[in-house]
Amino acid sequence: MASLVSGIQAQYIDLQEQYFILRQSLAPLNLTGWQLARLLLAQVWRDIPTSAKLGLGLLVGVAILLAVDGFLVQPYFQSVRRLGIPRLWPSQGKHAWDYKPMLDEAAEKYPHNPWFFAYSGFEFVVFPSAYVDEIRRLPARTASLVDFLTTVQFGGWRLIGSDDSSSTLHKTASTDLARSIAPLGLARQDTAKRAWEAAAGSSGAGKWATISLIWTVLDIVAKMGATGLVGEPLSRDKRWLTAVKVLPMTVGIGVISSSYFPRLLRPLVATLSYFPAYLVYQYQSYLVRPTVEKAVRDFQNNKKEDKKKTTFVQLIVQRYKPSELSVEQVIKDVITASFESTPTTAASLYWMLTELLIRPDLVEELRGEVVSVLDKNGRLPQTQLHELAKLDSFMRESARVNTFHYLGLSRILREPVQLSIGPRLPKGTIVCVDQYHIHGSPDLYPDPDIFDAFRSYRLRHRPGQETLHQYSSNGPELLTWGDGPQVCPGRVFAGNTIKILLAHLLLDYDIQMPAGAAYKPERLSLPNGSVQPDLSVKFMIRRRKVSG
Repeated sequence: MASLVSGIQAQYIDLQEQYFILRQSLAPLNLTGWQLARLLLAQVWRDIPTSAKLGLGLLVGVAILLAVDGFLVQPYFQSVRRLGIPRLWPSQGKHAWDYKPMLDEAAEKYPHNPWFFAYSGFEFVVFPSAYVDEIRRLPARTASLVDFLTTVQFGGWRLIGSDDSSSTLHKTASTDLARSIAPLGLARQDTAKRAWEAAAGSSGAGKWATISLIWTVLDIVAKMGATGLVGEPLSRDKRWLTAVKVLPMTVGIGVISSSYFPRLLRPLVATLSYFPAYLVYQYQSYLVRPTVEKAVRDFQNNKKEDKKKTTFVQLIVQRYKPSELSVEQVIKDVITASFESTPTTAASLYWMLTELLIRPDLVEELRGEVVSVLDKNGRLPQTQLHELAKLDSFMRESARVNTFHYLGLSRILREPVQLSIGPRLPKGTIVCVDQYHIHGSPDLYPDPDIFDAFRSYRLRHRPGQETLHQYSSNGPELLTWGDGPQVCPGRVFAGNTIKILLAHLLLDYDIQMPAGAAYKPERLSLPNGSVQPDLSVKFMIRRRKVSG
């Protein structure tokens, strides 16, 4: 450090000497201080190497470009404020990025008008919760969820498939995978049992083990998902399971790190920030290739598969037309399905466990329901587990209270749109709806601030509503899965996954918060309005003592 300071001082002294010599020699010309400075700069400029001049010129050019974009183009030419849409700001200070105060302010000021806020160079036009029907009915050709996720969430990297409900991937996830729940039932129950045993460790009955909450649910969800997606032997391969858990994290690193740079530089920055995710993606491709190649060969050779062992790989291979079927496309579909399902399912299970950890009475009631549906061999029914109505109601209430995001139905417009309120929005506008005030609406949910585990259970006992209000149901009153033409296609499979995991936890284990732990883990807000689980939270688990 001392050598650096002395070097700068030497350069400064040398520059002073040049200026003094130049001033003395040009004194007869009576030049002003500004004219002398220009002559000195010209002398210095001639001494700078050409490569340095080019670098400096590039730096100045980028600075000017960013300044023009940040202070002129975006605020006045690209911003929706030119359309007369008012702007609000998220909270700052201690509760930075907590969107609830901003949404409360908007609900009071603009109950019948759209407004916008800015995040990471993007502007979100938010519609009041009362206008959810208009947003959810927009087709993908008009307002695209995939475009939003690709552009805003993943920095332009196309990690997910098409938002076309008629696509092969969508049909396989929404129809075929849901139908495979029963044939895969016993295998998935065995996987759940092994996953919880591995999580609890070697502690015997009556001995508590303290483990991480988020890493535990990620691990067991990855194992459960692999059983239905790729089957054995890959579903037991530690390399595949690790890659499934790591890919969302590396993508998250890319999202967060690139968001700090101006949007004009982000495509260049994304090349570096998303490179770890790209490597994991390629590694997954390498691992799953033999499984996909075998499924394609078996299908092309008309080999009949045992339907009791049907996996997503086999299902999607059968869905493609022979002229469209390719190993590369199926590999992409499998990784897409895994990537989309693992973090969301794990986060859902995380919040459900936080609710159970503080409600021992609820644990006992749900445990009693699980026991009541077991067959004579002590197994769950090989169904979608609608029999567990109370557990399903608890899951739905957790989804309402512990929402992933305070904004819902985020889309990028693919064409200009005029809704019943607000100005005509141009192509490229990001639109969304105030989800926070839907999930907390006293009209939809009496006493919305109370966690009522059996709220939906009671509703389903009303005449004509027996099949409604289920965890995997979509509708404008609960946007956990999205809604409309672009609703999550894998919601039934995800719901069944969580039910099996919770059922086996309730049957075989006791859980509790560590001594001195907070009443309930804190919900952490991210700059994009989403809610992040607390990675530091731990819980205690022990194998139950079963009498008899």
